[in-house]
Amino acid sequence: MFEINAIFRKLTGKGSNRRLRLNKKIPAVIYGKKKKNLNIELNHDYIKKIEIKKKFYIKYIILNINKKKLKVKVQNIQWHQFKLKIMHIDFLML
Repeated sequence: MFEINAIFRKLTGKGSNRRLRLNKKIPAVIYGKKKKNLNIELNHDYIKKIEIKKKFYIKYIILNINKKKLKVKVQNIQWHQFKLKIMHIDFLML
């Protein structure tokens, strides 16, 4: 099980996501059945380090967002086409 710190993000769209990536952040979204989608940002270097482990994809993850803990599972990760860079992550709320 992993614990990851995240921050809510208010701005969405191509321009704000590009600015996040330039600052070594990953835009991400959390969604679930009958739940409102939550837009968050994560630290790219930390995620890249723990993403290598198989448990990251199989087990659930605890996201710490503004002193709130959410139990999620990785649904999808979008990678850059030729750089080893994560572009976006989708989480499924459990």
